[in-house]
Amino acid sequence: MQNQPMSSGDQSKLLIFSLLFAPSIVLLVGVIPAIFLGFGIYMMKKNQDFSSIDTAVKNFKGFTWIAFIGCALSSVYWGIKYFTPEQSWYYDDEFFGSLTFAGISFAYLIMIQVLFYSPLNRHREWVEVNGIFSTKPKSDKASKSHSEVDIIKGEKLKQYSVADELTKWANLKENGHISEEEFHEARAKLLKRN
Repeated sequence: MQNQPMSSGDQSKLLIFSLLFAPSIVLLVGVIPAIFLGFGIYMMKKNQDFSSIDTAVKNFKGFTWIAFIGCALSSVYWGIKYFTPEQSWYYDDEFFGSLTFAGISFAYLIMIQVLFYSPLNRHREWVEVNGIFSTKPKSDKASKSHSEVDIIKGEKLKQYSVADELTKWANLKENGHISEEEFHEARAKLLKRN
């Protein structure tokens, strides 16, 4: 399943996460976690490596845990003042505000796992190569080039005759730079090419 396109259900989870996360960005408290996720998606797309998403989600969770713990401690502090008999009405905004932010932080911890990371992780091999919302595989030129034998390694290919290339490969074999098997494989490729 990791190398299958994302289902519409999984794609809709990502959309729901984006819509639920948008208000925190507008209020500027979610800018840093949004930067973590955006950079993780960008680096995954650039490097075709899912570990960027893993790191981005860990950073998101770390930042959100810090916010949750801070809001929870603030709730305890203001709660003590709120539940004391004298002037409890004076502290109700602080108490309920910090309690609300603690709840929102905890909700984001759950949402990042359920609505963002889990759907991507189920399709990690597909997503890292083809992208999040693609349904068709990309023509992977890089994997095609890796599967073919590089005739002259390290050089930009110029037009050489097959005889010149065979001579270079024979010299590489004689000097011990390549094995007999690599020489025969290269020779077969050269003769097929011509």
